[in-house]
Formats: sequence, C-alpha cells, structure tokens
Amino acid sequence: MLDLADIRKDPEKYRRGLARKGSVEGLEELLRLEALRREITREAEALRARQNAAGEEVAARKRAGESADAVLEAMKSVKAAGKEATARLRGVEEEVDRQVRLLPNPPDDDVPDGRSPEDNRELSRRGDPPRFDFAPKPHWDLLEGLGMSDPEAAGRMSGSGFALLEGGAARLERALGQFLLDLASGEHGYTEVSVPVLMRAENMDTVTIRAKFEGDMYRTTGEDGLYLIPTAEHPLTNLHRDAVLDAESLPLRYTALTPCFRREAGAAGRDTRGMLRVHQFWKVEMMSFAHPDRSREEHERMRGNAEAALEALGLPYRTVFVCTGDM
Repeated sequence: MLDLADIRKDPEKYRRGLARKGSVEGLEELLRLEALRREITREAEALRARQNAAGEEVAARKRAGESADAVLEAMKSVKAAGKEATARLRGVEEEVDRQVRLLPNPPDDDVPDGRSPEDNRELSRRGDPPRFDFAPKPHWDLLEGLGMSDPEAAGRMSGSGFALLEGGAARLERALGQFLLDLASGEHGYTEVSVPVLMRAENMDTVTIRAKFEGDMYRTTGEDGLYLIPTAEHPLTNLHRDAVLDAESLPLRYTALTPCFRREAGAAGRDTRGMLRVHQFWKVEMMSFAHPDRSREEHERMRGNAEAALEALGLPYRTVFVCTGDM
C-alpha cells in the first residue's frame, strides 16, 4: 500500500508516475476524498469544541445556582450534528483507505514507457531455443500421448482449469519443486519455510488488492472465511507483519514451495489449453526483506537467482525490462 502522507506531501510526483501507467483517475478520486476527510474532520472538531464549551458553561451555571436548561437544549442539535459528522468521517476514512489500496505503484524513472508487451525492452538473451526437423507437439498432446495427463479426469473432479498428472510427469513436477527449493536454500542463502496455504483476510490485504482481485480468489465458507493463497508470497510477506526489524539483521531471505490457487481466466483464445492459466499449480517463491536503500541491489540479486535456475536446467531465456503499459 502506498504512503498516504507522502501522497499528500507531493501529489504531483504520483500524478506523473501514475500517468505513465494510465492510472491517474484513482489518484484524483483519492485526493478529492482526502480533502473531504480534512473538511469533515475540521467540522467534527469544531462541534466537539462547542460541546466542550457548553459543558463548561453548564458546570459554571450549576455552581452559581442558575438554570442550565437553555444551554442543554441548544446543545441537543450540536450533539446530533457531531454524531452525524463522526459517522460521515468514518465512512470517508474507510473509502480513503480503500482508494489508497487500489492505487498501483508508480514506476521507477528508468522504466521504459510503452502500451503493451511489444514495447518491453529486451536486455539480454541466453541460450538458443531448440530447433526441430519436424513439427513439435504441444505439451497437452505430448502428455496425453505418453499417458502422463488425464484432463478429462481432472474436469470430472474439479471442472475446467485444473490439471492431473501421472507417472513421469507427476514425478517431474515433484522433482522440479525439490530442485528449486534446494537451489534457493542451498546455493542462494534463502531460509526454507513451510507455510499455511489458508490465510485470514487482513493478512491477504498486505499483498493483494482484494477490492480489485476478490473475484480471482478462492475462499472458504464459515465465520473465518479463510482465503486459499494465490502464491507463497502472501504468507511469506506476513512472516514479520507488525514487527520492527533490526536493520542490522537485513536482508532476511525466505523461500517456500506451495500449491497456489487462482481463478485465472486468461484472455479469450489465448493460453487456454493445457497447463496454462490453470487454477491450481505448484510454485517456489523467493521473498526478501531488505533495507529500502538496498532494494534495487536485492532485486537484481533475486533476478540473478531466478536466471541461475533456468541456466541450471539448460533452458534458453531472455530478460526484458517491462514497460509501463505492460505493468
């Protein structure tokens, strides 16, 4: 979540940044609500001051043996107005909090401008994609032909968007998770953590804009209404929630392998077959708590860790600088 105090201090900085991502409307609505919040706050404080002054006058009249009925009667409307202002203020504050959570992060100055993935800036390539003297099969045909996947059984169990792997494919999935965990914890210095995959709503809020992505989440019924995690990023981020960390202890690096749950529909006609945009999948996550002054350095280190995994697996890849429009 963005810092509201910093937004109030320098709204132009956020206007410039969010305009590059085409997201200024939410900021303007937030600034309008924040101005309204300050206005109602002043009104509520003035009404409280009138009530306090009236209370002192009533006490003084009673000490003097005089009637305070007229003052008490006049204050009834002030008291009612105070309650109404307090209720309005609470509602506006809740909306301010919601709008702050909806705002995206403004991009760094060096992020390239652009409208789509075609405008991303390629930084490097490593390895060459394999070339075949025949037409390669898509992975869904290959898996089914080898008897390693049963999408019909998965559909009967859970509906569309779920995968069922068998034999070698199931072992490969398990081995990949083990390999990536060992790489992150053994070679790159991350502490392995086994985390819950169900979380309370307030903990989801530290990572996800629920007002925006609620429809993409799975949630249990009942009073607790726990959410199934979309990624291990959510529980790992909450490892130190509400804690004050000693700067000397940073960075703190964690990794976890979890099932992930998302109602990802994907674009119509794109990434809709096979094991793409599925609603349940396994993922190894890396999370680092770093000092803000070392944030860029830590990010580059994590990128290097991810690239090392691809290189160890012999997979060709390219590194791109994602543009503002694709963010």
